[in-house]
Amino acid sequence: MKTRTLTYALMLTLIMAVLVMPVFSGVAQAAEGDIHQFPIDEYDKQVDVESSVTYTWVLYNNGSSDHMILLTDPYEEYGWTAEFTETYILLPSNGYFTVELTVTAPDSWDYPDHMIPVTATIIDVATQETWAKDIGDTATTISGSNYIPPTKAFGVIDNYFGALEPLDNEYGVFLLTVLIWACVGLAIFFVLDPVVKHFTKKTETEIDDQVLAIVKGPVFYLIAAYGLVSSLEVLNLSYSLVSNIETIYGLFLIILISWMAYKVFQDVLLLWGKSYAEKSETNLDDIALPLLEKAAMIFIFIGATIAALNLFGIDPTVLVAGMGIMGLVIAFAAQDTLGNFISGMFLLTDRPFKVGDLVLMENGDYCRVEKIGMRSTKLYNTFDHDMIILPNSKIANEKVINLTEPDNKMKVKVTIGIDYKADIHKAKAIMLEVATAHKDVMQEEGSAPFVRLVEFGDSAINLKLYTWVFHLDDQWRVGGEMREEIFRRYCEEGIDIPFPQRVVHMQGYEDDVPSVSG
Repeated sequence: MKTRTLTYALMLTLIMAVLVMPVFSGVAQAAEGDIHQFPIDEYDKQVDVESSVTYTWVLYNNGSSDHMILLTDPYEEYGWTAEFTETYILLPSNGYFTVELTVTAPDSWDYPDHMIPVTATIIDVATQETWAKDIGDTATTISGSNYIPPTKAFGVIDNYFGALEPLDNEYGVFLLTVLIWACVGLAIFFVLDPVVKHFTKKTETEIDDQVLAIVKGPVFYLIAAYGLVSSLEVLNLSYSLVSNIETIYGLFLIILISWMAYKVFQDVLLLWGKSYAEKSETNLDDIALPLLEKAAMIFIFIGATIAALNLFGIDPTVLVAGMGIMGLVIAFAAQDTLGNFISGMFLLTDRPFKVGDLVLMENGDYCRVEKIGMRSTKLYNTFDHDMIILPNSKIANEKVINLTEPDNKMKVKVTIGIDYKADIHKAKAIMLEVATAHKDVMQEEGSAPFVRLVEFGDSAINLKLYTWVFHLDDQWRVGGEMREEIFRRYCEEGIDIPFPQRVVHMQGYEDDVPSVSG
């Protein structure tokens, strides 16, 4: 108590001396001596294993301008760590600031002593003059640095291997600790597993059973590996060896968790998604599942890579930033591909047509939809026997008639021109009889065939027969058969189907020149 009181008194005396100094020496100018440090307590301290101790200084600015104080955390060495509570300090003129440095000891007695030289970079805000200043040296020692071999596992279980002389030491305690952890893992694998299965069998879904079958093995390995690494604490191993073992354990942990995530996604979620996609009517899930599978693989790989980089002390921020910039470059370079991808999403969500539908394209082609992909759509030309592959963006911006919707029925129209001298009612009756007699023409109310006079042409009176067929694939066959039968009946009944003709009258020669037709 007296020592601390004398220390504070000495510090106050020094501060007063520094404050009074400018009175006798004029206005203070920027100089390396403007910043003064005063220790609050001693520089030599003791600390327990894996414990921390704090060193404290007061920094005082005796200059006429503000100063920037930059404190850099001392480097880590052999498990020792040290860090400042504040690393950037703006110290005004005649101002002071309390600096604290926290030092943490490693988890072993291999390196019981640690010396830290503490320095600061000082910048005069007015003149931008920069210099370095020694604040002091700290010396930290681990208390009880002598290694005491343990005699009990977990501090409570006696070393049962002590009866064997080679194992009547910390190695026997280590072996006993590892065996206890192995028994815990086996108990979870063989005892807890049936108990969990008893409850999962009562659920309606099998997903929990599948997840349990995947994770029970890795969980055992995780427990065994954790028990092995944690049991090393009872041995007097060097810090570097323990650090390397923990790094290997962390890498093993990353690989095992990544493998479990992949197996759960691949064997459980993806299979469930595929079974659901087979039952659903939309094709969106069928297209999205392969994309989701690839995305999940990439995500798991990137996550494992970032975790491994952090494990080895590599900052992945630069890598992530580089990937972001690369993504922007790829996006600009692949605008057409992205446009086709977005159009494919619209085709799959809006569903103007589906696989198997017959569509009429803007250029007059009749095509059957074979596949709707994320970049392009495959169409089969039913007349030319061609496979057409069109980018989704082109189809999305083109007029496409879906002949399959709302159903497979199709209206067939037959147009025939008869002579102006022919019997119109008889011609219409023949057309109606032919349509009614055809087995593939619908006769239901609302779909029954009918005939209309549609136009007085230059050479003929045009009649149009309207009929419905049961399936759109029959429209061309039924239309052709009805035209042949109508033509045959017209020939039998003497109804002419005239050729295109014109009658030319020449003025003054009506009686001498016959009319010319053709």
